[in-house]
Amino acid sequence: MKRAVLAALLPLTIGAGAAPAVAAADPQPVQPFVPGINEEPELSAAWQRWQTKGIDDYVITVRLSCFCVPSDAVRTLIRNDSTRRVTRGERALSPRRGYSVDELFTMIRSASAEADRVDVDYTRRGVPKTIAIDPDEMVADEETYYSVSLTRLD
Repeated sequence: MKRAVLAALLPLTIGAGAAPAVAAADPQPVQPFVPGINEEPELSAAWQRWQTKGIDDYVITVRLSCFCVPSDAVRTLIRNDSTRRVTRGERALSPRRGYSVDELFTMIRSASAEADRVDVDYTRRGVPKTIAIDPDEMVADEETYYSVSLTRLD
């Protein structure tokens, strides 16, 4: 009986391990950020700087810091404006779990509309370098911080 159960579970176990590789092989298009008419000037200016660089191939690493369980940074490979691979440490993740520069701009816009305070530092290229989001200034320990690094691929 044990052998029959193991024989039945083995293909499922092997298939479960292969699932992230299949997901990573299917590129997911990056959702482009489009500045609105009443966009915050700093966000629009950073986005313009990013757009003028014409960078479509890069690796972006985003580290989340908060009053939560620590985890490894999320590393996303972007090629031709498509998410190709997402990892956290050695573990492959679904392309939906990754970040792109455009998605960070969208996140900043959403947070600015909803949170009490959002502070962003941008690089010369217009890439968000650090993002600090405080949903409610009257509540302690619910702030979220993102540290971003980008490596351009040739």
